[in-house]
Amino acid sequence: MKKLTLIIIATIAFIQSSRAGFPIGYGRYLLIPGYNYYTASGYWGPNGNYNSYGSGNFSSHYFNLYGGYGISRRLNFLYNIPLVNQVDNNTNGKNKIYSAFALGDASLGLSYFFNDFDELTHVCLTGNLIVPLYQNQGTPYPNIGYQSLGVEAKLGFSGSATGGFRNPYYDIEFGLRQYFASDGPFQVFANITGGVPVSDDWKISGTISGINSVSSTLTTSTTQIYNYTKSFYYLRLAANAGYVVNENLSIWGGVYTDIAGRGVGKGSGLSISAVIKY
Repeated sequence: MKKLTLIIIATIAFIQSSRAGFPIGYGRYLLIPGYNYYTASGYWGPNGNYNSYGSGNFSSHYFNLYGGYGISRRLNFLYNIPLVNQVDNNTNGKNKIYSAFALGDASLGLSYFFNDFDELTHVCLTGNLIVPLYQNQGTPYPNIGYQSLGVEAKLGFSGSATGGFRNPYYDIEFGLRQYFASDGPFQVFANITGGVPVSDDWKISGTISGINSVSSTLTTSTTQIYNYTKSFYYLRLAANAGYVVNENLSIWGGVYTDIAGRGVGKGSGLSISAVIKY
């Protein structure tokens, strides 16, 4: 049962790097290189009960390059290319270390903004194609992901409120994701972010995110144990701080932790990224 958590981390913990966001702007480019570190010393079982790995742990290093281009004032082209290193360090109590290092699930798509281009409120619809760039190694290695093509659609709301404490901002998205394997999974996810500039140079934000994944495969047999990880849910909290270097560059860092789940690892991590516009 412990192995059911290993695929989950790289597959869905960081795939949501594409947020609702703000329009890039006609003829402009957006580039966000990032790094996430995640570690879990236990997991929530199928009934939501917590179990420890004992002396073992699971960790993931996730490097990604997210970017976009403003095709018009309302239409953006978006992409995300990840590089993943997953390490299973003795989670089965047999003093074994297994690792996997490969490109992950890339995504590319379009985001369309329905309302007029302004600085206060934006509503957009995003569609992405998910393309696996790896070959899973299989048991007993920690696989990179589902190794299946997929599609997702997201409805996003973002904007900045006038008045109050230094004009707080928000970024909210709700989405659906479907993988094309015979047993899916089908996923529903949401990310809600709120933030505020605390000075001309510094911003802080908080995010609550979650996903519910459903699959027709619920077996825990030896041959299909990895498919079992397709049915799960989790909730995560994150806190971030950003420093605005200039109008074209900002640096962000943050920490996050899992607060609830079922059939998934319970862990925490940190992230760092740069937002570059030109």
